[in-house]
Amino acid sequence: MRCPRCLFEGSLAHGRCARCGYDIAQGSSSYIATTRSILSSGLPNQYTLMRGDTLSQGRYRILNQITLPEPQQMQGTAWSAIDTHSSQRHVVIREIAVPQEMARTSSANSVVSAVAQRLQELGRCEGFPQVIDLFSDRKTFFLVLLYPDGESLAILLKRQGGALPEPMVAEYGYQFCGLLSLLADQQPPIVHGSVNPETIVINEDRQLASLIHLPLFQSKVPSTGTENVSSGYYAPEQMRGEVDPSSDLYGLAATMHHAVTGYDPHARLAFFHPPARRLNPAVTVQMEMILARQLSLSKSQRYVHPSEMQKDLAALIASYPDSTNNESAMSVADPLRLSASQLREQIRGATLLNIGVFAAISMLLLVGVLLVILRP
Repeated sequence: MRCPRCLFEGSLAHGRCARCGYDIAQGSSSYIATTRSILSSGLPNQYTLMRGDTLSQGRYRILNQITLPEPQQMQGTAWSAIDTHSSQRHVVIREIAVPQEMARTSSANSVVSAVAQRLQELGRCEGFPQVIDLFSDRKTFFLVLLYPDGESLAILLKRQGGALPEPMVAEYGYQFCGLLSLLADQQPPIVHGSVNPETIVINEDRQLASLIHLPLFQSKVPSTGTENVSSGYYAPEQMRGEVDPSSDLYGLAATMHHAVTGYDPHARLAFFHPPARRLNPAVTVQMEMILARQLSLSKSQRYVHPSEMQKDLAALIASYPDSTNNESAMSVADPLRLSASQLREQIRGATLLNIGVFAAISMLLLVGVLLVILRP
């Protein structure tokens, strides 16, 4: 018998699945009702995997399920996994759940092939995940992407506990405008739909920003039930179901505003982004003007194309003082500019220094005690 939760096929153990422990008898009625609801609503039936499961003849070992951005959660499930055939590298496995409306007009094979080809072409550009494999398992298609090294901007902001240096944010924004330009110039344009600190990955050297969780199909925030969806980094029109490249650029500007001010948009009124210099006087006038323009509630007042915002960011970066002579001093003062190896070396040096100081103090105390004891 097949378990409806984990799809394990085998004999039951006291009426429960031998792998996940699901109570088949008690859950059968609710499972049938749920299945009927899914089929009647036309929603894809998502594939279920658990930690330790393998795919593609044992090549990929599942670690955990990944929470996808809200606009993409009906496009299939995603998992973090280990590629056992390539030095245990970390990968992301995306289930490709073909929408019902696309399946009616094209075969599943052609739809999946088009998705893989589009993401593979984007993966050749620095800043996008690379596609390394496409396979099918149990009548389900899976796409394997190489997860970029580093950590999310959300983790970086949390560890910082406040605003990041403006030059760093400007550089990341400049790089991302280039990525969004590539998406906007596709035919048809690709809209990510959820640009925010969680989908931006910064590499270990703090030099490169990457965009993860690219949509398999056109993504949008559902126009119904939006009361359960946080407006956070979403553009106003996106919350009404309108999706275009301007929405991604709005999300980037909202993320940059968060990064240079240290204020999370979830903690404020929806679509309210105060002038950056009011929240952080260290922000330059040029940066404040760029963010204010792109965060306008009216689309007509924003940048028409990501390349326009990129041009203004390039001029802003060029206006910063030359810091090459003070690079080492800035690296020491700002741990965020250190790579992982530099940070470990700095910690090791500080530890050795502390040990040396402790040893010297101990020797002085010992000599003092001996002098007191041996004094006539």
